[in-house]
Amino acid sequence: MGIYYPLLLLLLKSFNAIAYTFVSVLCLRRLRAQRAHWGGYAYAGLVMSFAVLFLDSLAEEWAVTTLHRRFTLLDLVGALITFLLPALVFHVFYHSERPHLPARRVWATLLAILWSASLVVLIAEVPIGLRSGLLIEDPFFALVAFAVVCVIGILIASRSYIGLFARGARRWMVLLFLVWGGLAVLDPLLKRPPVYLGEDACPLVFVFIVTYYTERLTFFDVLVKKAAFVFSSLLLLTLYFAFVTRWIWAMNLRGWIGTLVWALSVWPIVLWAPWGQRRLSLWVDRLWLGRRFSPAEATRHFLAGLQGAISADELRTLAAQHLSAIFQADVEVLDDAPGLSGGSRPETAIIVPIRLHGEPAGAVRVQPRANGPQLLSEDVALLASLAEAYSFLLENLRLREKRLSQEKREQELVLNASRSELKALRAQVNPHFLFNALNAIAGLIPHDPDRAERTIEQLGEVFRYTLRGSEREWVRLDDELEAVRAYLDVEQARFRDSLQVRLEYGNDVRNVRVPAMIVQTLVENATRHGVGAISTPGIVEVIAAARGETLRIEVRDNGPGFRPAALRALESHDGGYGLRNVRERLQGHFGDSATLRIERDEARGMTVATVEMPLAAVTQPAKVYVS
Repeated sequence: MGIYYPLLLLLLKSFNAIAYTFVSVLCLRRLRAQRAHWGGYAYAGLVMSFAVLFLDSLAEEWAVTTLHRRFTLLDLVGALITFLLPALVFHVFYHSERPHLPARRVWATLLAILWSASLVVLIAEVPIGLRSGLLIEDPFFALVAFAVVCVIGILIASRSYIGLFARGARRWMVLLFLVWGGLAVLDPLLKRPPVYLGEDACPLVFVFIVTYYTERLTFFDVLVKKAAFVFSSLLLLTLYFAFVTRWIWAMNLRGWIGTLVWALSVWPIVLWAPWGQRRLSLWVDRLWLGRRFSPAEATRHFLAGLQGAISADELRTLAAQHLSAIFQADVEVLDDAPGLSGGSRPETAIIVPIRLHGEPAGAVRVQPRANGPQLLSEDVALLASLAEAYSFLLENLRLREKRLSQEKREQELVLNASRSELKALRAQVNPHFLFNALNAIAGLIPHDPDRAERTIEQLGEVFRYTLRGSEREWVRLDDELEAVRAYLDVEQARFRDSLQVRLEYGNDVRNVRVPAMIVQTLVENATRHGVGAISTPGIVEVIAAARGETLRIEVRDNGPGFRPAALRALESHDGGYGLRNVRERLQGHFGDSATLRIERDEARGMTVATVEMPLAAVTQPAKVYVS
């Protein structure tokens, strides 16, 4: 059995080097993120010192067994760290428990004495040890014994009842340092391999205890899972090189044949590594940490359960139910929550923000498990991933609801227009205008949202006026022309500013009462059958003026005009619904005193629709408005 002690000692040193390297990375990440950590910089320095010490020891083993020589630099690094470790361990505990220590000056004095003694030993004894190639053990074990006594004294004297050294952690740490001190005393007396194994195991137990009680979120996921996989891989490779390689050499296989046989024999280990890591991780997750799903399975389960949600409330309820099943804990999905930061201690709830467009829009809160393992770092990472998936689904659902709401509003607008048209036979808004306007607005939204917003407002103004016009027969000409202006603004958005609009009227006709929708119908006809039928830029002009006791309104467009047959139909009262409706209403109100004429101005290339009716009211002197 004694021949295996060097191998076990080497494996233990290797595992120590791996574990301390992992923990060093964790400490550096926390310090870089400026997050509080037990022991602060002193603990980070201690962990990195242990990592360097074990790596240095492995390098020395390799140099002696492979190169058959020692390197002074490796010896110097090992001696420096070895003689400073006792003081550094004492410093870590003093730094952590200082606020809770009575007689703080006494402990500070003891720390200063230990640091001074360590420096004296380094200056006086290390050069002698380097020349002889042997570590001076008596001063070192004296420093270890002094540090152990001081640390145990701190743990006993500290009045801290919260944090790391509350309850079980304090007892484990006292027991560890008692064992550590006992092994330090037995080492120079027995000089046996079991003592060496115990001494190398104590630093590993120390970092496990500290990490478990201060970084439990990462303890299993980093130290247990990753370090265990590395250790098992290292053990397997060691057995391989100890037996398989020796067998290959015994067969006297040399050259490329021996290299090929060696490569083929190591290939199963290479293939085993990814599978072994997954199986080990799965075994720890399911049997030790109580995780029912792997990350991929959890994602599929979560997304499949949320596919049928048709509202934000239903999506939130289903998300909470499926997250509870995944994490085996009570889960709340909140619309808004203060303090959206993940809990760093296992006793607190874990909160992960829900973000929409990069801004917090709620949170997912997972309560601690009542009976079961605590949630760890991989659980937090999985929760963050599922929260992102939930954010994506919520954003899509809200966009869908917004689109449906917009379509519903559009349908209501069309319905209201149709009802007003059927109700009075005079609130005539062409359905094509609505759909063309909506298409124009949709085209403006990505490129010119401000223009799209203004067009929506103008479209709303047109429909508001249409609905009011269907409830009353008479309106002020000023109100009618403002609605016409809004209508033409919408059409300009549709024609991409290739439509020129001109409205001209004076103050003397602003308050004249006219039948509602008269001018609106003529303008709609001019845009639909006039400028809408040409590919060149269109022109629509509306001119209103008083001529004696008569109000004259002209609507002009540069469209192709009516065909002769259409003009004859109009004169015989069989024309289009809009123009026929205007003529009939004018005749009903004014008889032969009002007229509607459609003419072609060939000189200007424009179609002119002219309405003449008696003035109903006249205001103050004229003031011309042109747009």
